[in-house]
Amino acid sequence: MPATGYSQGAKYSKGANTRERILRAAERQFAAHGYDGVSARRIAAAANVQLALLSYYFGSKLGLYRAVFQRRIDPISERRLDILRRVMRRVDPPPSIEEVLDALARPWVELRDEPGGEHYSRLIAREVGDPREGERGIVKQMLDPVALEFLGAMERTLPGLPRAEIHWAYYFFIGALLLVLANPKRMQRLSGDLCDADDSQAVISQIVDFSLKALKDRERVALRERKESSHEVGHLRSGRRKSAQRRLDRPRSKAG
Repeated sequence: MPATGYSQGAKYSKGANTRERILRAAERQFAAHGYDGVSARRIAAAANVQLALLSYYFGSKLGLYRAVFQRRIDPISERRLDILRRVMRRVDPPPSIEEVLDALARPWVELRDEPGGEHYSRLIAREVGDPREGERGIVKQMLDPVALEFLGAMERTLPGLPRAEIHWAYYFFIGALLLVLANPKRMQRLSGDLCDADDSQAVISQIVDFSLKALKDRERVALRERKESSHEVGHLRSGRRKSAQRRLDRPRSKAG
């Protein structure tokens, strides 16, 4: 019996290692070539396993692709939401938009510093920017629910900004972040190495600070415009009331 148990444990361990090796190889291949640019056979060769094992563990190439994302998204989404919810539960001081933006960016950026994390950074940038991502459902099912919670937090910490502008701001923020993660070398090349996009803390600081200033400026403008509009409406109503009162006070001409 002990020998049988040991055999089953060893078999399970070997299977788990094989599955993980396939996932790591697939992540590298998909990050470099995209979903349509790599075949299941190529991934099997990169993982040094038989092609049939990909079907055994993942069912199909799409099943493998989704498993690659699930492996990374679950822990990183859990961390992002944990940071966000702790911030949003706080009462004194109240949560700030700066903290929301930091929670939105930090876990993704710092993932690059983990083994293999740079491959996922490029992969997620590819998937989000792919017009066909809707066919695979990864962004909608795995990322959109988290995005909606962050959008709600942004609305709460920017009460003076119209919701439409907050949605634009979120999309611009994510777009800029993914561009840096996907190809940090271009920023360094264009800036003549003034900007070190490989420095995770610098990336977080710069994108949060830049977005924070833009959002607070837009909120001030929106509040001023709202105040001016309210003043104009009040002035117009006051003018109408005075005009109506003058008409009532005007002496009526005697008939005949």
